[in-house]
Amino acid sequence: MEKKEETPGETPASKTPTVEERSSAWTTAVAAWRRYARGIGFVVLAAVTIYGLRELFTGDWAAVREFWRARLMILPVIVSLAVLDIVLEGVAWVWVVERFGMRARDWTGARVYLSANAGRLLPAQLGRLIRPEEMVRLGRGKTAECLKAEGTVFVLDSLSVGALLAGLLVFRIHPALGVLAAAGTITVALFLGSRIADVLSDTKLNLPRGFWWNPKTFATVMIQMSGWIIHGLAFYVLVSQLPGSTDLWDAVFLAPASAVLGVGSGLPGGVGATEGVLGVSLGLNGVPAAHLAVAVTGFRIITFWVWIPIGWMALLRIRRKARKAARRAMHAGSNPPPGERGPE
Repeated sequence: MEKKEETPGETPASKTPTVEERSSAWTTAVAAWRRYARGIGFVVLAAVTIYGLRELFTGDWAAVREFWRARLMILPVIVSLAVLDIVLEGVAWVWVVERFGMRARDWTGARVYLSANAGRLLPAQLGRLIRPEEMVRLGRGKTAECLKAEGTVFVLDSLSVGALLAGLLVFRIHPALGVLAAAGTITVALFLGSRIADVLSDTKLNLPRGFWWNPKTFATVMIQMSGWIIHGLAFYVLVSQLPGSTDLWDAVFLAPASAVLGVGSGLPGGVGATEGVLGVSLGLNGVPAAHLAVAVTGFRIITFWVWIPIGWMALLRIRRKARKAARRAMHAGSNPPPGERGPE
C-alpha cells in the first residue's frame, strides 16, 4: 500500500485548526495581554505619580506656606469651591454612565469616579482610562460600553469648556450675546452629534438611542460648565488678593483656558504649561513677579495636586474590593451547594 506523500507546506485536513480552536486561542492571547497590560499600566502610573510628586516637593515650600499664612481666611473658600467643582463633574459622570446602563450612584461608584485622579499626571487625559478599567474589574459593565461612556463624558466636558470660553469671548463685546453664544454653541454641537450618531448607529461606536439631542445631555453639559465656572471663581478668590488688574472675567477665562492648553501641550498633567499660562497672564495684568510663582503653585496644589493621593486611595480601595469579590467567587465555585455536588 503506497503512502501518500504530503506536499511541502500543506497541512493535513485533520491538523487544520477549527474555528472554535482559533477563537479559543485568540481569547486566551487577549486575556494574557490584558493581564500583563494591567500590571504594566499600573507600574507606569505609579512611576509617573512619584516623578510628579518629587517635582512638586522640591519646590519652594517655605514661600508657599508664607503666602497662605497671610491668606488663611480665603483658604476655606478656595478649598470649598475646588470640592464643589469635583462634585459637579462627578454628578455629570454618573448621569452619563447610568444612561449607558451601568450602576454608579453609590459609594463604590464615587470611588471609581475619584480613581481617575490617580492618573492626573498622565498626558493627553489618559488617566480617564482608569475608570472604565475599574468598572469592568467590578463587573459593572463591558469594556466597550465603559470606554464609550468615558469617551462621551470627555466629549461633553470638552464641549462645556469650549462653549464657556466662546461665551466669555463674546461677553467682552456684548454681555447678553455672550450667554446666547454659549447656549448656541452647545445646541449646535448636540444637533451635529445627533446627526453623526445616526450615521454610526449600526457600528460599534453607536450610543444609546436619542442620546445627543436630549434635554438630559444639555443639562449634563451645563453642569460641567458650572464646574468650570466654579474653577474660575476659585482662581478669582485667590488673585483678587493680589496687586494688579486681574478681574472676574480674567480669572474665569484664564483658569479653564490654561487647563485646556495644558492638556493640549501633551505634558503629563499639563504641569508646566498650565502654570506658565497662568503666570504669564497674571504678569501681563500687573501682578508683581514676586507673587506669581507662589500664587499659581498654591492654586494648583488645591485644584490639582491634592486630588492625586485622593485618587490613589480610591483606586487601591476599589482593587482591594475587587480582589475580595474574586476570592469569594472562587470559594463559591470550589464549594457548590449540596444539591449541585457530585457523588461522594
